Amino acid sequence: MNDTTPIAETMRLRALQAMTPARRLSLALGWSRSVRELTRSSLYQQHPELPPQELHRLLAERLLGKELAQKAYGPLVSHG
Repeated sequence: MNDTTPIAETMRLRALQAMTPARRLSLALGWSRSVRELTRSSLYQQHPELPPQELHRLLAERLLGKELAQKAYGPLVSHG
């Protein structure tokens, strides 16, 4: 889905290109943090009964994918 006009997209790209690499990295890290926090909040709302370590494991699966999360954290404990 793209709701950005071509003119707005051009302006966005020019603004990013005008930034220092450090500023672009800072923005990317902030966006990544926001995605993690929104996902964590959503998982908590869906599974309020889970302890923090299991919510963290679910978050890892959402962000890393099942295969990599299992390699990093072991199998997902089944609830339900």
